[in-house]
Amino acid sequence: MFLSILGFLLQVLGYLLLAVLLLCLILIIVPYHYRVAGEKYEQSRLEGSIIWLFGGIKIDFSRTFPGRFRVHLTVLGWFRYSFAPPTPPGKPKQESLPPPGKSEENKHSKEKKKSSFKEFLKPDILKEALTTLVKLLKHFQPHTLSVSAKIGFNDPMMTGLLYGLLSQFHFLIHRHDVHVQPVFDEEYLEGQFLIGGRVWIPALLLMMAGFMLSKPVRNIYISKIFKKPRKSKGGPQYVN
Repeated sequence: MFLSILGFLLQVLGYLLLAVLLLCLILIIVPYHYRVAGEKYEQSRLEGSIIWLFGGIKIDFSRTFPGRFRVHLTVLGWFRYSFAPPTPPGKPKQESLPPPGKSEENKHSKEKKKSSFKEFLKPDILKEALTTLVKLLKHFQPHTLSVSAKIGFNDPMMTGLLYGLLSQFHFLIHRHDVHVQPVFDEEYLEGQFLIGGRVWIPALLLMMAGFMLSKPVRNIYISKIFKKPRKSKGGPQYVN
């Protein structure tokens, strides 16, 4: 009696493991078809869709700025579910001016965030990012790619570097409708894009992991981990 029950449980466990294995194989083998479009002018907008299992599962998403992010899920054409994450409440306006110490603290916080963002705009980081983008284009070969944009950084050298790298990768994007106009005298971002194709999630994850583990990006995280805050010495200072 005990052995028959044990055998039945092992058989059920075996079927469950087989089902999990088949699901993993489906996740790896069956590609995802995607379409993403966006624009940034006076108002910004982002929308797209992800289709899997030959249309059996479809996810549509959209976002306007300012606005809410909306997701619509369709399974096998009959099950539909819409979801809109709540928008975080805006900060109340302060009628009085903040204390001098608080104002200085906010200023340092903004400068810290700005400097942290600039760390990712270094030439070696941009080069690594564009190299990863080229690998993605080679591997996935989007059947639709359209870009029309004006881009400028605070540093004209960064704008020139970006435009130069795009020119080097012209052999990959010349078949698509890609037009990027550099702006050298101000920080500027305006335009629209459309991209569509198919993607294998494991390959995408491997390429993104390769970018995050590349030496230029890795050095930023290592420097942040081992960076020690400077401690100011208190008390009076004596000069001999």
